[in-house]
Amino acid sequence: MAAVGVATSAELGGQSSTTCEPMMTTRPSPDLEPWTPPHSADELTGILSRLRGWTPFDVGALLDDVADVLDDLPPTAMDMPDLLQRLHAHLGQLATISIANEASEKEDDVARLLVRGAALRAARLPAEPAKAQGHLRQVGWVVNELVERLVAAQYMKGTE
Repeated sequence: MAAVGVATSAELGGQSSTTCEPMMTTRPSPDLEPWTPPHSADELTGILSRLRGWTPFDVGALLDDVADVLDDLPPTAMDMPDLLQRLHAHLGQLATISIANEASEKEDDVARLLVRGAALRAARLPAEPAKAQGHLRQVGWVVNELVERLVAAQYMKGTE
């Protein structure tokens, strides 16, 4: 494949032209390897799928959920499963932020909170309302502490 350039008026014999004329300028080196894409079609499909499923991190929603759980007035039994699901999603996003920034390797508190958060995510919501509320409060506390540690260590911004 040859490179294409635009001829100047000097190259056109001093005549000016209102159209751009293609002109061969150089030939590529025969030892160049053909370009190959960095990812296969399946890899690109997977990347696109993950991008479409991505939810931006919303500190305000996280703090609202933590406030609902740690408030003096407990959430209703009907609200608890949805609230727990949102808190688990927040924990997942905070874990991703921590891992991406290597915060769990640099900050002992962050590593400890991530382990505690993983254990709480693995546990089921108890059927008894008082125990369910206690479980929610534990998850909310871990989420809140993890956010505070990550903001204090400047791995993420707070709500200011």
